[in-house]
Amino acid sequence: MQRISSLIIKKLTSSLSRSEEAELQAWVDESDENRRLYERLTDPKALQETLALWQMVDTGRACRDMQHEVNRILWRSRLTRCISIAAIAICILAVAVLLPSRIDMSGRPEEVVAEAKGPQSVDDIKPGVTVAVLSHAAGHNVALNASDTAKVATVLLTETAPADDNAPRELCLDVPRGGEFKVQLEDGTEVWLNSASKLHYPDKFTGDMRKVRIEGEAYLAVATDSLRPFYVETDNQLIRVYGTAFNVRYYPEEAEVFTTLEKGRISLRRADDVGGEFFLTPGHQAVFGTADSRVNVREVNTDVVTSWRKGRFVFEDRALLRIMQDLSRWYDFDFEFADPSLQTEEFKGSIPRYSDFTTAIAILEKCGGIRFSVDDGKVIISRAVN
Repeated sequence: MQRISSLIIKKLTSSLSRSEEAELQAWVDESDENRRLYERLTDPKALQETLALWQMVDTGRACRDMQHEVNRILWRSRLTRCISIAAIAICILAVAVLLPSRIDMSGRPEEVVAEAKGPQSVDDIKPGVTVAVLSHAAGHNVALNASDTAKVATVLLTETAPADDNAPRELCLDVPRGGEFKVQLEDGTEVWLNSASKLHYPDKFTGDMRKVRIEGEAYLAVATDSLRPFYVETDNQLIRVYGTAFNVRYYPEEAEVFTTLEKGRISLRRADDVGGEFFLTPGHQAVFGTADSRVNVREVNTDVVTSWRKGRFVFEDRALLRIMQDLSRWYDFDFEFADPSLQTEEFKGSIPRYSDFTTAIAILEKCGGIRFSVDDGKVIISRAVN
């Protein structure tokens, strides 16, 4: 099948030699099933329909990475329609090999028979990579990886769906679980996005202010502009930035928004303008309760809070639940506590961010009292048995 796949791709992208053409034709003539498969793989409309179906199925991280790469090639290289079809064919051929029971290649989509399973052992869990998807309201998007920049992607998006006027376009940079990404905004501000995070921003800032919205975790080094203040919105909190570097963390499943100032000056207030405004000084963290909108300020070690950006997970007296939330987003796995009382136990330690998961859990297990296992695709945290 691999040989035939290569011949079909070569036929779509360039040309076959006489012997290769004969070999492919011989395979097509072997059976009606082969002929139907060949016709489907070379029919643009059918390919698009099958690809749309496949995109609704979580085929696993390897397939997702492959799709990201295909999208990147399609956008950056500006390939012709024929080569675009070939790229889609590559995806479908891979799915045909990896998931033969999930998609009926004869022309009729089959119902997905089972949910995609998670890891079967801790050895299957790998660290995250540089990956994101940039999109705008027109519905167009482009997948990015370590070799891409959001600036290049923005140009491709705006060329694909040009605006009717010179108004800024609202963009969304979406970093999935198991990913991270850095973007430089039009004004020179740099934003590092952690796993499972989104940045909503315009392709260019206009007027007398600059404003972005963040879901998840981000570290920002904001470019100074005395004429245009910079604002960051998270949930019902609005941060005004006066040229500074800080970390903000807001995950909807968590009950608090954490804003940590590394240097410079920022002020915080509710986004609905209820209540007053207060200033945060370097080395302090504001904890905003999403339920009651109350704010508590405490002194913190900013190196610990921002360690994720520098390639480490560092935790000091941190609850195991919070540690597992961070690790599960980066290593992209689901977890469960066999003993719920473990969730509140606190740990101190440091884990290399790009290490294998086995290294990460070995460090936690050495802290004492816990063990990790995998059951039905989920990581189980339990007490160690002496």
